[in-house]
Amino acid sequence: MQLKLNATDIRWWFWGVTLIFIVAAVAGWTPGYYAVMGISAVQVVFFLAQEKSLAAFPTQIRVVYFAFTLFGLWPEVRLFIYVILLLGTIMVTFFGRCSIALVLKHMPWNRGREVRLN
Repeated sequence: MQLKLNATDIRWWFWGVTLIFIVAAVAGWTPGYYAVMGISAVQVVFFLAQEKSLAAFPTQIRVVYFAFTLFGLWPEVRLFIYVILLLGTIMVTFFGRCSIALVLKHMPWNRGREVRLN
């Protein structure tokens, strides 16, 4: 795997800032969960405006990620889910690999369409 940092791209910064708040949340700073949810909601709106479609692959990724962040509202499972999100966000931020994208590309509604992270 090759390190892929793209600090000139706003999309990369979304993931980078999200990563910082996930680390803070997992480390015990409870407001970090809400910050991650907020950033994820902003990402959905940003990509919806940019792609002009909820069915666009990059928008789908952000919607699924945002849905997972909502588990932060459920205290009994938030740490477990956020550790998984932490690992996935590290992969996206540093290596450009997204496990959500890997799953979504196999969904029936995505067959025959362009699959891309950004």
